[in-house]
Parts: sequence; C-alpha cells; structure tokens
Amino acid sequence: MRLIRYPQYTSLADSTVVTIGNFDGVHVGHQVLIKKVAAYADKNNLQSVVITMQPLASQYFSGINKTAILTPFKCKYHLLKKLGVDVLCVLNFNKNLAEYTAEDFIDKILIKGLKAQHIIIGDDFKFGKNRAGNLQTLKNQCEPLGVSVSAIATVSNESKRISSSQIRQNLSNNEFKSAEVNLGRKFSIFGKVSKGQQLGRKLNFPTINIRLGKRFVPIRGVFCVTVKFKSDFDDREYLGAASIGTRPTVNGVANILEVHILDFNKQVYGQNVEVLFHHKLRNEVKFDSISELKRHINDDVIKTRLFFDNNK
Repeated sequence: MRLIRYPQYTSLADSTVVTIGNFDGVHVGHQVLIKKVAAYADKNNLQSVVITMQPLASQYFSGINKTAILTPFKCKYHLLKKLGVDVLCVLNFNKNLAEYTAEDFIDKILIKGLKAQHIIIGDDFKFGKNRAGNLQTLKNQCEPLGVSVSAIATVSNESKRISSSQIRQNLSNNEFKSAEVNLGRKFSIFGKVSKGQQLGRKLNFPTINIRLGKRFVPIRGVFCVTVKFKSDFDDREYLGAASIGTRPTVNGVANILEVHILDFNKQVYGQNVEVLFHHKLRNEVKFDSISELKRHINDDVIKTRLFFDNNK
C-alpha cells in the first residue's frame, strides 16, 4: 500500500475509486465500505484510495490529549493494508484544511489531486467547512464531470449503528464482547516494551511497561488481558493482568500501560507487543500504602486466573 500525504503529494497519474473518513478503529462498518472500494477497483481496473486525516478533525478542534482514539495511525495503516487498499492518502488536518469548503475539497483533492473516477462513502458522511458537504453535494458536483458517486447503508449490530463512538461506549461500559463484535477483533493496544521503575518486581509482580505518551486511550483501570509478542513465531497469547493509568499510589503522572504476565519470566525490553483486552476488573485507585497496593495486585491476579479459567 502506497502512503501519500496532502498537500505534499503530486497528483496521481491513474484514475481511482475513492472513499473518505476518519476510520478510527477500522471497525466492521468501515471494513464493509473499504472492501466494496477494493472490489470496485479490481473490477474496473482502478486504484483504490482511502482518504483519512492526521490528526483527526476531533483531535484538531478538541486537542490530541482530549480525544480517545481506538487506533493510532500506525495501527490504522496496517489494518487498511490488510484490506487490500492501494493508496492511503493522509490529509494534514490544519487551519487551512479546516477552511476548505465542500466544493474546494471535491475539486482540489478528489478530482484534481486523486483523479477520482468513482467515489463511495457512507450514507451519513459529512465533509468540508462546517460539515456542509454530503452525498448530494458530491453527486451535484461530480456527476456532471463524469465522476460517479455511490453510498453504502449504515452497518448495524442488533439494531444499533456500528460506529467508533459506539465502540468507545462499549469499552467504557465493560462490554468487551460487544466491542469485539463491532470491531471485528478484540480491542487492543500496540506498543514497545520500555524499562520502568521496577516497582512491580520489588512487589513480586514484575510488569512489562508500554508508555502511552500523549495518546488518550478510551479505557482506564485494571483489566484481564492476553499478550502477544510480535517476535513469537507460534503467535502464542500469554495471560495477564493489566493496569492503565498514572499509578496514583506512587504519585505517578504519565499515562502508562503495565501488564503482569502470569507465569512469565523473560527479558523482553524493546520488543513490540500487542495487549488484547477481555474484561475490566476495577477502576484505578489510590491506595494508602504500598502494602495495600500489593494486596490488591494479588487479588487482581487471582481474579484474572479465575476469569480465564471460567472463559476457556
């Protein structure tokens, strides 16, 4: 999959079929749309192009550290690549782009920049300044130019529209099974194992640490998880108890994901890891002492073992 960024890229040479969206989560609804784009491209000998934004519009207007994101860019890239997309066009969402009218967006990006021959969107998609553009706007401007436009109907699960916001709500409500159905996979966090303060080791519960930086993830607390190391050829999943938060008991500030992997004693600093979330045990709590923290971690580990024993 080729990656291009606007406004740096030069116009594409070949005609394309294009879709547009945030695609946060690349959930089941997104997958239906993107597979349709890829199939249309194959049938009509066109390039398939997915347009997305970085940062997302919601991040630009609300702040990066105030918007919960299901899939950071690197993860989104790999998920779209698996779906057979030819070109990923990333728009730099800034003040200039925010001022684009729907008509400018169509003319400068879709027609002149990406050589769109056909455009497929979700039937509720809005774009351009003040979200003034919609399906009818596209048809009115594109069809006289010989560019066809179509839309897919909303994809639902149990009469509820599948959306990124719905999945965030699933996760917030500890509905990890529903989130999995809507995503088409378990919710997970990718990262690189970094060296921490080694407090867990001193408490006899060593952890792997994944720094989240400014990334605002949609969940917080203590969870039952499985862990996959990208270096494992057998794709083995290890059981674990994970904490996402700032570690208030030890006056932590930075957001971090810590995982105590059950029955595990390997050196894995620097390895890429995926942490998959199955169930929430409790909220993050500031305890009065380290000994009380240790007691609750022990309880979390016991409950994690019981959870996986009961959900084999």
